[in-house]
Amino acid sequence: MKPIQFKKNKLVYLLTLLIFAVTFSCADLEENVSEVQLDPESLTTLETLDALITGMYRTVQNSARWSDFYIAGYGGDDITTHSASNKIGFREADWRVQTRSSQRTERAYGGPYSMIRAANTAIDARDDITGGDDQRPIIERLIGEAYFMRAFAYMHLTRTYGQIPIVVSNDPEDLTLASFEEIYSQIESDLQQAELLLPDVYPDIAAIGIRPSKGAAKAYLARLYMHWAGFPIQDASRYSMAAAKAKEVIDGGFGYSLAPTLRQMWTVAGRFGHDEGVFTLVFCGEICGVGNRTTGRLGYPGDAGGWTETFGEIAFFEDMEADANAQGTTARFEDTYILEVIPRGDEPNGADWRNFENEAHPVLRKVGGGDVNEGEVVNSTNTDINRYFLRYADVLLTYAEAAGRSGAASADAWEALNMVRRRAAGLDPNTPAPAVDITTGDLAELAFTERKWELAGEYERWHDLVRLDRVAEAFVNRSPDELVDTVNSRTPSADGPSAYYTPIPQSEIDRAPQLGN
Repeated sequence: MKPIQFKKNKLVYLLTLLIFAVTFSCADLEENVSEVQLDPESLTTLETLDALITGMYRTVQNSARWSDFYIAGYGGDDITTHSASNKIGFREADWRVQTRSSQRTERAYGGPYSMIRAANTAIDARDDITGGDDQRPIIERLIGEAYFMRAFAYMHLTRTYGQIPIVVSNDPEDLTLASFEEIYSQIESDLQQAELLLPDVYPDIAAIGIRPSKGAAKAYLARLYMHWAGFPIQDASRYSMAAAKAKEVIDGGFGYSLAPTLRQMWTVAGRFGHDEGVFTLVFCGEICGVGNRTTGRLGYPGDAGGWTETFGEIAFFEDMEADANAQGTTARFEDTYILEVIPRGDEPNGADWRNFENEAHPVLRKVGGGDVNEGEVVNSTNTDINRYFLRYADVLLTYAEAAGRSGAASADAWEALNMVRRRAAGLDPNTPAPAVDITTGDLAELAFTERKWELAGEYERWHDLVRLDRVAEAFVNRSPDELVDTVNSRTPSADGPSAYYTPIPQSEIDRAPQLGN
């Protein structure tokens, strides 16, 4: 793979659009999800449509820059938080004992519905937007983005809250909870529209994945079908559909490839030097004033001057270390965790996380960021590190797992698994490596385990546990040294109303009481 030659003027152009969107954005997390944000009649030109769609991305930035946007992910066995301080909302998600009044549950709800309102406005105005023959393809591409972003928002909502209202028109209406089948069908329909309207490669954007392409729509369809096949619907016929869509991404020439290393992806210097992001959120603290508040010092303990917000879980760390040593994938393990944390005031030799007095937890590199070997140490809680909503490695492992679960464990499916394993071993993912490659066994389970290690610290593990209904067995594996449990005399529970899904926030129930039934 050739590194991207990222053109600075195109990045500035993209981020300038985001700055412009501050005044045009449809984001307001406090408004009722059924309220109209912008009259579709005012959308009659390509310029106004472009501004509205750009505003949607600003809404994503404003929401996804905060850790509570990923509140459900704290239930995964890869991630935990501080045992005290002001982290009670994250701890309740970690234990799966959330209530409607739990802290930090509103942003993941309000932000996506703001995206949905903007998408509805664009889609409703589609036939009223005028332009010449040269503008019509651009208009249709932007409408394709609206469909994609509406699907993205609904997928985030249902994976977090379970059953939620479907709002596909900004006309006032009574909100009711939709069934999972209805929600998944709506997401499928939107992604199929996006698949038709989006280009193979998004033009005039120098980095793959910053704006969605046809390949991104296909990849999200594959993710949707994996959930459709699992809990709670458990329609196993969807596994073959997931495998087919993932294979279309792999074979489609959409420009995706595995980055040389995981480590570079979570640095500022290396964030554009790869083609792995299928859908990526770019932050721009210095240019547009919106940095990534899920990364940096908030992933460090207080001993190192951190905010002690998002840590790795101890048992998961120990299991991954043992597996990496056994499988020869120590390169990925060392790219996943910062093994030598620099204490406050000390020289950069660093110290093992076990020696810290304040919340001794593994430090996730995907949270802490940077690469001290390259001179990049993150000393901020407001960084420009990318957020990868979906990576090409995820697509490869989805294909392998779905092929295995649908009884179609082909040579191509094994190769998809092995490409990820080779990179994990520090090898060229495209060159066979007999010492690392696997060609026999239960492909589905091998791919599922590979996802566990590959996506650690990316808030994705929880959703894998839910779709395969394996939450209880993951909780049993918690370390007895896990402070969030022992200090508070609490343990995670796979029982109860919030075991798998976060309750819809009380503020939303107050506006629409029927959502609480």
